[in-house]
Amino acid sequence: MILLVDIGNSRIKWALSEGAAFQEQGAATHKVVPLAEVFAAAWGVLTAPSRVLVANVAGKEMAAALRTWVTAAWNLNVEFLVPRRKACRVTNAYVEPQRLGADRWAALIGAHARVPGNVCVIDCGSAVTLDALDAKGQHLGGLIIPGLAMMQSALIQNTGDISEQAVAKGDKKVSVLARDTQGAVSGGALYTLIAVIDRVTADLAADMPAPLTRVICGGDAERLLNLLAENYLYEPDLVLHGLAIIAESTK
Repeated sequence: MILLVDIGNSRIKWALSEGAAFQEQGAATHKVVPLAEVFAAAWGVLTAPSRVLVANVAGKEMAAALRTWVTAAWNLNVEFLVPRRKACRVTNAYVEPQRLGADRWAALIGAHARVPGNVCVIDCGSAVTLDALDAKGQHLGGLIIPGLAMMQSALIQNTGDISEQAVAKGDKKVSVLARDTQGAVSGGALYTLIAVIDRVTADLAADMPAPLTRVICGGDAERLLNLLAENYLYEPDLVLHGLAIIAESTK
């Protein structure tokens, strides 16, 4: 069994994998609880896996804490995914391949294996990333934009009249036009992302000689799905599926 771990800026998702099949899965936030407690709550009762493969975009402190816990619990080394020029039939477009986010790399590999043809992967986490991939597995490049919480936080921190208290107390329902600060901030962030995602994927589809499949994942994907204009394939565990493919290829 291999423990696959997707560590974002606010959440950890994980799965125990035996080949392509997930035997057990879970998720947790890691912003307010000590990291050792997060790891223990998630994996403390698990039988020791044979490997631990991780896509981490939460920084060096997270990596160090995870190494310490895994070594103490299971006497294993943590394998942190580093994007390469080419792996699992996917070619990285970045000039410096290792600078592509590990989660984006795993998601591209997962998407190419699961969806035939041209693909745009939209990962809606703390930041929203869009990456295009052609039918041959060539990564064409991507975009990074602030996610929902990040947009709202920027408004609160950089304006005089929008306070955190006002946003927290308001109506959290989203409509086209809001009647309080919470609704205006939430709706503005949502519609910004919807407009960007729909426009970018429409432009990509127009430029490609064959149909484009739009694949969406990430913690905020479900909030966006019903508002997006085009059809999107929801793959909540895309990064983990990519990690499973990479684990199989590196036995």
